[in-house]
Amino acid sequence: MNIAIIGSGNIATFFATKFFEGGHTIVQIISPTHHNAQALASKFNCAYSTDINALSDQAELCILAVKDDILKAILGQTKFENKFLIHTAGSITLNDLSGASPNLGCIWCMYSINKNHLPERSNIPLIINAANNETLEKIKHLAACISTSVYNLSDEQKLKAHLAAVFANNFANHMFTIGQDILQQEQIPFDLLIPLIENTVEKLTYTSPDKLQTGPAIRNDSGTIAKHIELLRMHDDYKNIYSLLTESIQKKHT
Repeated sequence: MNIAIIGSGNIATFFATKFFEGGHTIVQIISPTHHNAQALASKFNCAYSTDINALSDQAELCILAVKDDILKAILGQTKFENKFLIHTAGSITLNDLSGASPNLGCIWCMYSINKNHLPERSNIPLIINAANNETLEKIKHLAACISTSVYNLSDEQKLKAHLAAVFANNFANHMFTIGQDILQQEQIPFDLLIPLIENTVEKLTYTSPDKLQTGPAIRNDSGTIAKHIELLRMHDDYKNIYSLLTESIQKKHT
């Protein structure tokens, strides 16, 4: 299949690479930055442009691998009526993009991708859906180039999965950052926490997270909790987060 990639970032690079390896032809890269468009296009010896209206007639399918907040702006600049159109956003529904193309679908990669260190694992979760069966079948074929772990979810289910991912990944990473800040104040290396983090994730492979909760909150260790809050007296944001999470854990496990 002839594919045009709109975007040149992490997901654009990952998907283009996997589709190319899967035997599809990347015919064009479109990105607002000339250097980025050219750099990605050079990997596939294909055309590139910074103008969305210069979309190649050869492209049968377009992958919209751009930031969520500019998706609609792009769709306001050009028409895709004769193309299969696939977006890659977790928080955008098919209804949000209705009218862009009758053959509209989504492949959302539930994984944090870095284009300079593309993942090698074959079971990265992909969430797919489509406006019709023909588009869904094409998406299934494309998704198979990327992963063995593909889930066909409704838009509502996908939004809930995206919310869960924000808690499990984005918010968890912010907790790591707070831990890093606390250690750095005492000139303690973050490496101290890495075995603990790895151990927590490893245990998730054989039991559910609700059965793994430890710490002063679940033990109702009020003395330790009070000491921790006192240590955070100069950091209101961290103190509020600590108190809120402590309360949430205690409510969950009463």
